[in-house]
Amino acid sequence: MQSLYKIVAEQIRGSILGGEYRENEPLPSERYLTDKHHVSRSTVRQALNLLKKEDVIYTVHGNGSFVKPQVFEQPLNHFYSFTDGLKASNTVISNEIYEYTQLPIDATLAAKLEHPAGSQFHRLVRIRSAVSYPLMIETTWLPKSRFHRLETRVLEGDGSLYDYLSKKYDLFPDSASETFCPVLPTPLEQELLKVGPSTPCIRLERISREEGAVIEYTSSIVRGDKFVFKVDMQNNQNKRISA
Repeated sequence: MQSLYKIVAEQIRGSILGGEYRENEPLPSERYLTDKHHVSRSTVRQALNLLKKEDVIYTVHGNGSFVKPQVFEQPLNHFYSFTDGLKASNTVISNEIYEYTQLPIDATLAAKLEHPAGSQFHRLVRIRSAVSYPLMIETTWLPKSRFHRLETRVLEGDGSLYDYLSKKYDLFPDSASETFCPVLPTPLEQELLKVGPSTPCIRLERISREEGAVIEYTSSIVRGDKFVFKVDMQNNQNKRISA
C-alpha cells in the first residue's frame, strides 16, 4: 500500500500540472494543505520534502515553498527535433500556425539562403508550446523549388515539420549549422510568448543543407527561462586542456 505522504505529494503535483499552483508562485500554507488533504501536518511536510527532492518545488527560508519552473534540456550533439525531444520526455506539446505566406526573397535573405533574389519561398511562423505555455516563436523559410506545397493543417497540434517533410518530400538533411544569441523580446514577442520585457530569450538560427544546397532556414525566439541547450564534449586526442 502506498504511503499517505506519497499520495498527498501526487495530489499536489497534480494541482501544479493542472495550473492551480503556478510556477514561481508560493504553495498554500501547510495548514491549508493539511485541511485540504485531510492529513496531519507531518504528512504534509513529508510530501513537500519528497516534492523538493524530486525538483518539483523549492523553498525560500522564511517564505515557504514555491513551484519550481519546468526547464527543458535540448542536447546539441546530433540532429534534433524539438517535437521529438519534448515527446520523449512525455511533455504535452502543441503548434499554432501564426502566419503562413509564399513570397519572393529579398537580396538580404538571398545571400543567407544562397538562392537568387526573387526566388519563391514558403514562410511559416509557428508558436510552439509545451504543457500550457508557449516556448518559442519559430519562423522557417523553405524553397518552393524543393517543397512545392505545404499542408499547414498537418503542422498544427503536435505535428513535426521534419517528419512531414521527410515523409512527403523524402528530405534527409546531411548537415546543419546553428548560432545562438541572447536577446530581449520585442513587444510582439512578449505578447506571443506571454513574458515580460526583461525575460531572457535566445535567438536561434539554423541553416540546413542537402547535398550542399540550403534547403531550410529557421530563426526562432526561444524562452531562456524554459530552455537549456546542452553540448557534451570529448577530448579524443587525449591532450591536456589549460584554462
